Formats: sequence, C-alpha cells, structure tokens
Amino acid sequence: MSSGFAGSPHAGSDYIGPATIVVHDPETPVLVELRGYREPIDGIFRWFGRIRPSAELSSALGDEARTKVAIRTEHSAREGFLGDPDPWRRFQIMGKSTPPFHVPTELSEVE
Repeated sequence: MSSGFAGSPHAGSDYIGPATIVVHDPETPVLVELRGYREPIDGIFRWFGRIRPSAELSSALGDEARTKVAIRTEHSAREGFLGDPDPWRRFQIMGKSTPPFHVPTELSEVE
C-alpha cells in the first residue's frame, strides 16, 4: 500500500485508511497509519502506528494510559494497546503477532 507515497514521510507505511477502535464497548471510527516489522531476535511480528485526532476516542478513553483495545480494518481485527496521545492529539497504537492489515507473503506481491 505504501507505493503510492514514494518520496513522502508516509512511504514506509503498510496501511493508511479507515479503522474502527473498540474500547470499553463503544465502537469509534477513526483513520490510522500503521506499519510493522518482524523482530529478528524473537521472530515476533510487531505493528504500530498513529490514529488521527478523534474527539470521540479521547472522550471514550478519558485519562487512561496504555489501554487494551480492538482495532478493525477491512483486512482483519486484532487486539492491541493505545498509548498516550502526542502533542497533536494522535494516539499511538501498537500490537504484536498478526497485524490488522495485509502483509505480503508471496514474492509476487512485493515486486
């Protein structure tokens, strides 16, 4: 998905698009930018990214830090954790194992 962003700061992103965050039962539609990598030491795939500012998500979280959530995209749904928001009110999201976005598994998918 990142090929459309060549030469931009988003060139390394694996997924940019809509998602749904489920925290404390309510579902909140958001826009996310995610990327991931396989950790060479332990072999676990780790994924992370930022969520565009969302008043609804901020309201659902309140002052909580490191909150367990579910994230759903058009590809799949996974559990992850939300970190503190940055100065631009974008929450960090992270997880490990299978990501909520497509990961190429065939050489023909990356060429």
